[in-house]
Amino acid sequence: MDDDRPGPTRGILRPAAIPAVYGLDRLPPSPALADLVALYWRVDWALAPGAVHDSLVISHPGVNLSVEPDGVWLTGPVSGTYRRQLTGAATVTAVRFRAAAFRSLVDRPIRELRDRVLPAAELLPLPADLAGRVQAAGDLAAARTVLEEWLRTLPRSAAPELAELDATVELIESDRTIHRVDQLAERTGRSVRGLQRAFADAVGLSAKRLIRAARLREVAERALEGTVDWAAVAVELGYTDQAHLVRDFTAAVGTPPARYARQAAG
Repeated sequence: MDDDRPGPTRGILRPAAIPAVYGLDRLPPSPALADLVALYWRVDWALAPGAVHDSLVISHPGVNLSVEPDGVWLTGPVSGTYRRQLTGAATVTAVRFRAAAFRSLVDRPIRELRDRVLPAAELLPLPADLAGRVQAAGDLAAARTVLEEWLRTLPRSAAPELAELDATVELIESDRTIHRVDQLAERTGRSVRGLQRAFADAVGLSAKRLIRAARLREVAERALEGTVDWAAVAVELGYTDQAHLVRDFTAAVGTPPARYARQAAG
């Protein structure tokens, strides 16, 4: 849902349309939880009565736990573009777990959580006062302290292969020369079928889908740079041609990249 890489808008679509009354903050985990947590994030908004902001994000892999006014929720890995309509005023504080690491906390394949939102208490032991303490925290740093006190108490299965999968996900995110699953398998010394099984169980999304999402986030970011040679970007990101890039981006975002760039500039 959010991003820990440099740049305040990476993955967030149409950032110019974000209301001025919308705030976003991110913090990394402490070293003791860096193998479990990707980042902590907090958003708050205060829209005028009747106003609606359509929030769109090309999601990053990983389960999110969010503390919201109506409860504590788990949002499973999102297979497409994450969309949420914001109204009124609220503050949401959340943890995004590393892509495979959440599997160490639960006794079920993460593919069962794909595109689902469910009460966090169905899968994790929640202290009765957790939500209240997080909501009362004055800023994200204070909320992180509360969340980490709880996270350290959670039982976790010993699974070294999860750390290897998280490293594989990071490779997808950082290396734009990886365009296909067979390339990823070769780089990691695993079989394509082995990667497919491991990703379904621990990440909840296929490696192919993660590669596509990483490319789409890159396309959206390039659109914010001004004049773009889309044919060159298509070649760089491994699309067969510019038309392929345009079709893929349009299917995910709802508008071609050049038009999206004009909208973003406006």
